[in-house]
Amino acid sequence: MPISDYIRNIRAKIGSQLLLLPGVTAIVINDCGEVLLQLRRDTGTWAPPSGGVEPGETVAEAVKREVLEEAGIEIEPKAIVAVLSGADYNVTYPNGDQLASVTTVFRCRPLDAAPPRVNDDESQDIRYFKTDSLPENILPRHRRMISLALNSDARAYFDPPSA
Repeated sequence: MPISDYIRNIRAKIGSQLLLLPGVTAIVINDCGEVLLQLRRDTGTWAPPSGGVEPGETVAEAVKREVLEEAGIEIEPKAIVAVLSGADYNVTYPNGDQLASVTTVFRCRPLDAAPPRVNDDESQDIRYFKTDSLPENILPRHRRMISLALNSDARAYFDPPSA
């Protein structure tokens, strides 16, 4: 989905300056233990489905909406595995827009066996990958999120403070 009206209105006022926003990332793990990834059109890298939280929306609603918009499947958020922020989660998009995100990472499961599909203009491809054969062009932060979601430790992870 293209930029939301909410963000478009903010960007009209501040341009490409750094904007702090809440975000969500879905680590969707199917019954075969495979992880859902999308090949992002803007960066050309594989990544878990993710996006911004809209005003009035809970983070759980946002993660379900993002996966439905991007992959055409319904999911159930099972656990929050991490809340991540800081310089490692700042992004400058190809159009110059800067974003600092506080991202809630969810471990999720698909609600049915429907195969994922490219469902919007953000993705070039979307599919499940075996966890021992993830694509090479995946960002380190996304590998870390997947690792945290696959960890059996039930506690949510929080980045330590910067030194």
